[in-house]
Amino acid sequence: MNKTTAIWSFFAALFVAGALISFVACAGEAAGEAAPPAPPTEAELIAVVQSDADWLQKQDACRRLREIGTQAAIPALAALLPDETLSHMARFALEAMPYPEVDTVLREALAAAAGTPKAGIIISIGARRDAQAVPLLIPLLQDASPDIARTAAGALGRIATSEATKALLAYRADAPDATRAAVNEALLAAAQRYADEGKGDQAAPVYEQLLAADAPVEVRMGAFRGLACAQPAKAPQLLIGALKGDDPLFRDLAAQIVAETEGSDITAFYAKALPALPSGGQIALLRGLADRGDPAARKVVIESVKSGDAQVKVAAVKALGALGSRAEDVATLVALLSSEDGAVLETASTALVSMRGDEVDGALASSLAGAGPAVHAEVLALLASRRAPQAIPSAIAAVENGDAGVRTAALDALALLGGPAEASAVIGVISKAQDESERGSAESALNAIAARKGDEVLPVVLESMRGAANDTVRLVLLRSAAEIGSPQALEAVLAAMKDANPEIASEAVRMLSNWPALDAAPHLETLAGSEDLTAYVLGLRGYVRLARENAQGGRQLEMLSKGLELARRPEEVKLVLGAWGALQNPNALSTLKPYLDQPDVRNEAALAIIGIAGQVKKENAQHKALAIEALNEVLAKCEDTGIRDNAQKVLGGLQ
Repeated sequence: MNKTTAIWSFFAALFVAGALISFVACAGEAAGEAAPPAPPTEAELIAVVQSDADWLQKQDACRRLREIGTQAAIPALAALLPDETLSHMARFALEAMPYPEVDTVLREALAAAAGTPKAGIIISIGARRDAQAVPLLIPLLQDASPDIARTAAGALGRIATSEATKALLAYRADAPDATRAAVNEALLAAAQRYADEGKGDQAAPVYEQLLAADAPVEVRMGAFRGLACAQPAKAPQLLIGALKGDDPLFRDLAAQIVAETEGSDITAFYAKALPALPSGGQIALLRGLADRGDPAARKVVIESVKSGDAQVKVAAVKALGALGSRAEDVATLVALLSSEDGAVLETASTALVSMRGDEVDGALASSLAGAGPAVHAEVLALLASRRAPQAIPSAIAAVENGDAGVRTAALDALALLGGPAEASAVIGVISKAQDESERGSAESALNAIAARKGDEVLPVVLESMRGAANDTVRLVLLRSAAEIGSPQALEAVLAAMKDANPEIASEAVRMLSNWPALDAAPHLETLAGSEDLTAYVLGLRGYVRLARENAQGGRQLEMLSKGLELARRPEEVKLVLGAWGALQNPNALSTLKPYLDQPDVRNEAALAIIGIAGQVKKENAQHKALAIEALNEVLAKCEDTGIRDNAQKVLGGLQ
């Protein structure tokens, strides 16, 4: 027996012994589970690592040693460091051990290792931030392997001693393209570590060199942000410099840092600096001040709203929406709603929607007094968008306005927010409308209220129908009742089918044909029996639609069977047959087979049979037999190649 076999036999023996002990302990009790075997000890795991066990066993042993290993395990793990297959697991275990001996063995292994294990050892040295390894890592920056050079740079950046950072800076100047990015990242990491440790004076020179260097923009921007954070006292001047510059990326970054910087004096500083900046800097800084959310910037923002630069003006309007909350702020923005500059107008409108504060809604409503038609309409829309308490009374007052645009805006507001009481006001507009456009707007508003409030609004609509000034208004109200779709609304539609006005009666028939609920089915069946061709077609189509979309199980089969009885012409028979394919009832096949003998509808019947047969389960012998019989009839009587192919495919799936 070899050493490995003996070790694992020992583990097995432990398991058996544990099971036996468990059995004895539970002998007088109800049957229970055996206790799990004791986990292997550190010595046992070390023995596996040092044995000729396969790599999976050694890998598992390394994993366990990461959790329980002591100094005793270090030599055995160190021996695996040059191994291509196990080096990573040995490092996995070693990295977690809080012993200086680990750093020693990693440094010793570095000299002898090559390839992937060497790169891995460098990574582990960096992870452990072993300052003593810096002299060993610096020469590796010049290694012939770009992978080794990049890995060494990364490790030096993590270790971040003065010596390491100095070496990276020196090497960066002449670093080849293959390693330059890794060096930049390492320097950023080193500087960040200094900053995190409160060593801003050490971080700043690194950031400054990267910022001044011919580095990629993302590196320079990282250095810029790092420098601002590392030296807070100097950050304002740094940011102002960027805001004065021509680079939009750095302007935006500076504005972002302004937004993130804490301190009550920050807002005042940047607000004072704002007017002297070029337009690009003003735009960026206005965004930063808005994102800070400090109302102390209000005054300078309001001044910026007066800017002659259109883009600055827009940025200031947007900022005022974020910072403003007072009546005067609302007044400033409302005044811009009449602007001829579309961007300014749109931004002011958006800002008024988002503005927060107890005074905002009241100030908006107050601005309606004396407002021109365009502004009046816009403010009504804003009040509705804000769900302001003043929105509904303002809109009701405006439905009598002399301007059509204002009336339309009022109707739109009522459509969004109105209930039964507001429905009456909208019906009033319908009754008084002078043209179809306005009546259409009012009808849309009433339908929107009806869609939201349903049965609450229906009594108002039905009562108004009884007192309607003319048939045009009655027809509009009937359509709104139909939109609600309740049983009471259905009664109103059925009554309207007998109206003396043929237009109302005809429209009521169409409403019934589109009714969404099954309670219309008996009435549609009656309509489908009409001698009037239009009524017959609409009734049958509506009946079949209800059967297809709303009926279930036996009710669906019953309705579709009735539909076939009601159908008088091939066109309608085809319509009804088209709905049969979705039935999941093989018993329906017997009803469909006779239609295969009718040339005008044969193909539709065949498709319905195929649809039903395709849902039959092979395990149900009775249903399977019915489906096979029907499919064979399709093959015998249909000549259409596509239908025959589909039938054959379904048949093959059943056999």
